[in-house]
Amino acid sequence: MEVSNVHFLDLLANNRNFFEIPVFQRNYEWGKTQCEQLFNDLEKAVRTNRDHFIGTIVYIVEAGKDSFHISKVIDGQQRIMSLLLLLKAIANNDSEDYDCIQESYLTNKFQKENNHLKLKPVEYDSEAFFNVMNNKKELTSSSSKVTENYRYFEQLIDQSKIDSASLFSAINHFNMVCIELNSSEDENPQVIFESLNSTGVTLSPSDLVRNFLLMGLNSEEQNTLYKVYWAKMEKLFVVSKSFTEFVRSYLIMKTHKRINEKHVYSSYKDYYYNEGLNAKAALADLYKFAIYYYNILNANTSSQEMNKILYHINRIESKVLYPYFMLLIDMQENNEISWEQVITCAQVMENYLFRLKLCQMATKGLNGIVTSLCDKKKIQDGIEKRELQVLSNNFPTDKQMQESLLEANMYKQRNLTRLVLAILESYHTKETIDFDNAQIEHIMPQTLPMEWRLEVTNADNVNKRLGNTIGNLTLTKYNQEMSNKSFAEKAKQYSQSNILITRSIADEYQNWDESTITSRSKKMIRDLIEIFPRPKQLAKPSVHPTGEHTLDESLNVTNTQPVHLTINNNDYPVKSWRYALLFFLNYVWEQNSHNFEKLKEDPSLSKKLFTGLRRPSLLENGMNVETNFNANSVLSIIIKVAEIYDITDEVTYTLK
Repeated sequence: MEVSNVHFLDLLANNRNFFEIPVFQRNYEWGKTQCEQLFNDLEKAVRTNRDHFIGTIVYIVEAGKDSFHISKVIDGQQRIMSLLLLLKAIANNDSEDYDCIQESYLTNKFQKENNHLKLKPVEYDSEAFFNVMNNKKELTSSSSKVTENYRYFEQLIDQSKIDSASLFSAINHFNMVCIELNSSEDENPQVIFESLNSTGVTLSPSDLVRNFLLMGLNSEEQNTLYKVYWAKMEKLFVVSKSFTEFVRSYLIMKTHKRINEKHVYSSYKDYYYNEGLNAKAALADLYKFAIYYYNILNANTSSQEMNKILYHINRIESKVLYPYFMLLIDMQENNEISWEQVITCAQVMENYLFRLKLCQMATKGLNGIVTSLCDKKKIQDGIEKRELQVLSNNFPTDKQMQESLLEANMYKQRNLTRLVLAILESYHTKETIDFDNAQIEHIMPQTLPMEWRLEVTNADNVNKRLGNTIGNLTLTKYNQEMSNKSFAEKAKQYSQSNILITRSIADEYQNWDESTITSRSKKMIRDLIEIFPRPKQLAKPSVHPTGEHTLDESLNVTNTQPVHLTINNNDYPVKSWRYALLFFLNYVWEQNSHNFEKLKEDPSLSKKLFTGLRRPSLLENGMNVETNFNANSVLSIIIKVAEIYDITDEVTYTLK
């Protein structure tokens, strides 16, 4: 490793060298904020006539053609690209120095490779960069930020009170630390790269995974694997967040462990090393599952029945099921199960999800359920039976559906409710109707005019209790036109609707009050119970639940015995609920003593743990806490502490 402090123009003046951004690096992403700051730094250098440090560049030097050297940039590409664009903008504004800037710092006429330019960007930015450097901006149709930022630099130069010749002269005050690496094992570029990007601010987890897989390869391998696998995945996931969500789902499926969003990159590295993978095998597998994920995301598998299920799940944005669905599709591709089995499993999961939501029950427990279902080693009597076994403890019953939906406020879940109303329509008509422009209509209006108060006994009370229930809601494309009209006037318009569930209101009801709302609700609930059936072969819930459970499950743990606490994928044996409480409190203290003080500030925890001690126990930090609690109270305390520490998703417990 060679470390030197150099001025930027001196770095460019070397005519035996040019810089290349490796294919594994992300595209040029600087925005106006960063460009403006760079220009402000330049103006400051003019005023002070002093050097200004602009950061670090890390690169590996490789031999090129005709005795030239290629400096492959590991870190600092955003800064280098921006400086070259700024320098080009100055050159085009300074006719006197144009030739000097162009021939000494931007191009090398003796170098045939890379069109004589001293920087070779990634493919996405190459056309725009070439056109800017050759004054062909009008030919650039790319969405690359290269052209946008170049024009912004031109604008800043035009608006500046400092002439372009002075700006060019001041660029020589920009100095930077250059770290040149060799290819020896003791100078691992990936390790150095991670240390420079340890904050995780500049790169997304998917960017870090890409660099991890490609950085250690030679140029030929990098280019080949990038084009064959990674570039194709980038086209599938245009938005970086979607790419990261895919990698997280992939890891949950592969490791059957809960993966926190903050730990996607580190978890991927652990998986890579634990499985003994190489870059090609890892990329090939990622690409295969990326296609599965993309097809799930777009409800575009080879099965129309599966696509219908996915369409429903995607409309309520429940990606938590994706790891399990990827596993099912992969098992089908490998002839381990049939499409019929995939659809059976997917339908049960759809029914479970919709019942949870319709009963307004917490869905956070799905994370633990999906994680458990992705463990193929636990499949003994077939994947369908395994799924029913996992779901048996908390699958909402028909009675729960009836009791919840009769008075549940469905309007506050508008996205779900609009979809459910559309599903009810399809259930009766067997036709697919475009509901994208349809709105939820309150039959009894949200704001009651006097006419409704005269027609309906206790109208305000009825509206308060039942106005947002499913029985008082329907779909229409004329919501504003109907507004607060009387039921008789609305019924006339309903009778002309092409939506059956709306048209049937006019056919079946002569008036609209508490009894008719309840009657319609019961009818719709019966339909929903049939549409999203609870499997008849579902195992009866155990009186004493066993196995692994998440903190967000609604579970009665009376008369149970914990055997493990699992925190961030590490198992810790516990022999009783009292021991589990003490261990967990000691654990969180060790992780963050400052947050531990917040436990005392929480009224409920302070009263339970630190006040009026009857059976105190000593923690490792010297504090005494109360431990005289039943099993459910201990679990409630652990849940509350995990919320304060923001580790709810990282903690599970196993019952004997």
